[in-house]
Amino acid sequence: MRKISYLLIFVCFSAVNTILAQDYPPETLRSLAGKFSDPPIEYRPNAWWHWMGSNFSKEGVVKDLHAMKEAGVGGVIIFNAPSWLDTAMNPWPQQHYRSKAYWEALELALSEAKSLNMTVGIHNSPGWSTTGGPWIKPEQGMQEAGFSTTIIEGNQKLNVTLPKPKMNEVAAPYYKEVAVMAVPLRKGVAAGDVLDISDQFSNDRLNWAAPAGKWKIYRFGYYPSLIHTHPVPEDVEATSLEADKMNPEATIAHWKNVLNPLEERLGQYIGNTFNIIWVDSYEARDQNWSSNFRNDFIKVKGYDPVVQVILAYERGDSIFNEEMHGIHPAGEKFSSQTNRFLSDYKEVINRLFLQCFQLGKDMVNKAGFQFAWEPYGSIWEAPFDRTEGIGIADIPATEFWVHSTEPSGEGSFATAAAKNDHRIVAAEAFTGMEAACRFTETPAMLKRPADMGFSYGINKFFLHSWAHNPLSDAYQPGWSFAHYGTHFSRTQTWLEPGKAFFTYLARCQMLLQQGTFIVRTANVLQRSTPEAEIFFVRNTNEATEKTIAFPVKNAVPELWDAYRGIIQQTNQWKQQGDSTFVTIKLDKDQSMFIVFPAQKTTYFKQPEVAVLNEEPVALKDRWIITFHPKTNEKTFTRKWNKLVDFSKEHNKAVQYFSGTAVYEQTITIKKEDLASDKRILIDLGTVYDMAGLEINGKKAGILWSPPFKADITRLLKAGKNTVKIAVTNTWVNRLIGDEQYPADFEWTMLENNGTPAMNGLPRMKGLPEWATNGQPRPSKERKTFIPWSYFNKNSPLVPAGLLGPVTLRYQQLKVN
Repeated sequence: MRKISYLLIFVCFSAVNTILAQDYPPETLRSLAGKFSDPPIEYRPNAWWHWMGSNFSKEGVVKDLHAMKEAGVGGVIIFNAPSWLDTAMNPWPQQHYRSKAYWEALELALSEAKSLNMTVGIHNSPGWSTTGGPWIKPEQGMQEAGFSTTIIEGNQKLNVTLPKPKMNEVAAPYYKEVAVMAVPLRKGVAAGDVLDISDQFSNDRLNWAAPAGKWKIYRFGYYPSLIHTHPVPEDVEATSLEADKMNPEATIAHWKNVLNPLEERLGQYIGNTFNIIWVDSYEARDQNWSSNFRNDFIKVKGYDPVVQVILAYERGDSIFNEEMHGIHPAGEKFSSQTNRFLSDYKEVINRLFLQCFQLGKDMVNKAGFQFAWEPYGSIWEAPFDRTEGIGIADIPATEFWVHSTEPSGEGSFATAAAKNDHRIVAAEAFTGMEAACRFTETPAMLKRPADMGFSYGINKFFLHSWAHNPLSDAYQPGWSFAHYGTHFSRTQTWLEPGKAFFTYLARCQMLLQQGTFIVRTANVLQRSTPEAEIFFVRNTNEATEKTIAFPVKNAVPELWDAYRGIIQQTNQWKQQGDSTFVTIKLDKDQSMFIVFPAQKTTYFKQPEVAVLNEEPVALKDRWIITFHPKTNEKTFTRKWNKLVDFSKEHNKAVQYFSGTAVYEQTITIKKEDLASDKRILIDLGTVYDMAGLEINGKKAGILWSPPFKADITRLLKAGKNTVKIAVTNTWVNRLIGDEQYPADFEWTMLENNGTPAMNGLPRMKGLPEWATNGQPRPSKERKTFIPWSYFNKNSPLVPAGLLGPVTLRYQQLKVN
């Protein structure tokens, strides 16, 4: 079906030249063309590297980093997370957060990363939220306002005890006074009627000559909300508090405790290998007070917030949100006077939050790091302005999940980043949970959310998650980040062929990091450089032919295909007015860069060809299949006369197979079919889940997303040819196969605190001694080893292998 879509973009190009003054890599269009096939490491995706409690090892650190570099991952951000195992069964009790062993492992990671030309960053706090740690004392933590009320009769000398305000559900270690106020009990009380009698109060008692009438006495103060950073290594779970987000002194104390040890122990790496301090999305709930809040509010707004809080409650407006430790938003349930105050209250909180984040950012920069920040709330709305936060960060970051239709932050990040001269827009990429990520993830599955992220202007992915695996490769898949995230790891079945996917991401990131973000509409995004206009186009529907109007004139379009890594000419375009109309064919979930160079280019571009005729010829189903199990078992071979789904086989070694199966067949090619005006495509049909091609001993590429087709003409010869198709599936079937046998370790359905396990998933209670001591495994039947179970013996198997039909497509061509 042919469609015409109009890309309506109104751009003031005179303004673009000013914006382009921002820093960007000194790339020319020629240099980009030269790097397009294999982008350098600075354009590669990075990974979130979760260290799980005390479960880290030097051997695992080295193996993880080498596997990442080999796969095409350019750097890591270290997060210190819990093990989620029974701490009583901890085999490495000396390896706690910031222990001697921890610092040694961290220095080894930096040393190894430096040797690999990789970069390392670290999350500022233990856990992923937000800013804090075991160094934060309760008085430096987040604070919450509260008050008690006492009714008294006036016209007498009082000496009464005023109760302390009710604190939160956790016993607070202290309470700090702010003010004692007296309000006459009558309707229509105004600010001038509220008396500050704080000087008449001490040691819990009020000594006051009360005027005639009834009075309500407010004892107003604040106490720590005791919000903890989370989720953190078990050894600091009880002590890791969130820092006060509105107090500069607490902010400075926090960042000193983050940065000083890094500078003292790892200073030689800072600014080169060690270059990012990360702040994840905001999950610290709210804050409505701080030791300096009253004075700060008066400086900003010119009136006393304590008086206005009291007047709000006198009007019957309960503005404090005790559950969230903050304030309720303005709304219809409150009076207009209260809503005006709440608007001011929210504005001052926002201002103080952002000032403290700016202070932290400045300290991070002074120490030699870049400040990466996800400035939004991922569970609740954050108490600060996202757009201003984007301006503060050196590397503003958002997030998207495997099921996302748009990134967090309503897609505004690229626009806000461009306004603040930020070239990079990062993302926590491919976050997920067990509904979508059960070792079921494949590059084909991940392409749609990846392209969605690119279409919103994201140009630097941080893969979520590569859990650090401290164990030997004898135990696979090994560690995972609980039930969160896509399972990137050195033991992933498809890591080797997945290099093609990581290269695709790098190609897209390289182009999308050039110049300046201009605009996005639907599934088209534009960036502008001094040498070219660059558009990223994606198709989320079935295969189609589209004609798209681009706001460019006097330029010849080029097609830059990031999936295949090639640049192609096209004659399917015309200029009309101030637009250029380009017709392109896109398969489902295919993407393409349309590049409009300002000048004629001389780098190589594949000529456009027209297919005049095609003759499909199905290969005979005579296959020799060599199975290479990922679990280090012996390979085995089968001869099949038909292509079948492995999961439907009765042989258990095939039925529960996970790994790579190499299909081999000999084909005969006629000399005339190799003429210059002909080509031969191989079409694999249905594949679970990706395929590497080899023709006559030479690699012919990786097919990791449908349609599984490739041009193999250049590798063929007249006569007999050997075709090999290496098909890799996921871990799923082998994991289900293992559940047919008793476990040789203990599963539990409870958390360490006795509550039901997260989302009802069984977890390993603790690492078995035979695993940590390198002893033979008790079970001879079980082949896999994971701390979290997604399946049981009755879980349905998933399709696996090459299902075909495999077809050679003989094409007669016309070169345009």
